[in-house]
Amino acid sequence: MQTIFLENDSVRLVPLSLSDIGPVKTLHADAYGNRCSDGDCACQSDEAEKLVHTALKNQEDLGVSRWKVEAEDGKFLGWAGFAPLAETSEICLSYCLSKAGGDNTDLPRRLCKALTEWFFKKTYFSHLVAAVRVDNRDMREVVLETGFYHRESKLIGGMQADVFQMLSPSMQTYLMSA
Repeated sequence: MQTIFLENDSVRLVPLSLSDIGPVKTLHADAYGNRCSDGDCACQSDEAEKLVHTALKNQEDLGVSRWKVEAEDGKFLGWAGFAPLAETSEICLSYCLSKAGGDNTDLPRRLCKALTEWFFKKTYFSHLVAAVRVDNRDMREVVLETGFYHRESKLIGGMQADVFQMLSPSMQTYLMSA
């Protein structure tokens, strides 16, 4: 039986596996054929393999990871989830989705909302960040609509990025009562 971490309408998030290295390579090879939240989508073949191995390790070590996004029929649509952000030592939300997903134009918005809700229900973290390339207007709109706010601009992974942050509901309550 396959572990399903999240179901959202017609898609589900399941663990990445070594058999997903090929689809991840294909997704990342077409800069115009995917919708990405960060700079991870322009990776080379060996980096796609590293992404999958790191996702498996993060799931084991942290309980959160980047997961495979698949349609009801099992079609690979991309990946989405969480990974540590080296520059800030925080957990970062990110995704990379194929534009070949058809009529799933609102998929990034639905996933971002569902992932943040899942994250704060299932983890103990006080906040979540999203690092967005400064030229990525689509992702900026997605994170702002989801409830993130701009925290800072900085160089992340060699790219100029804006770091957006969302506090957990308990942290929001705590700050409002202070």
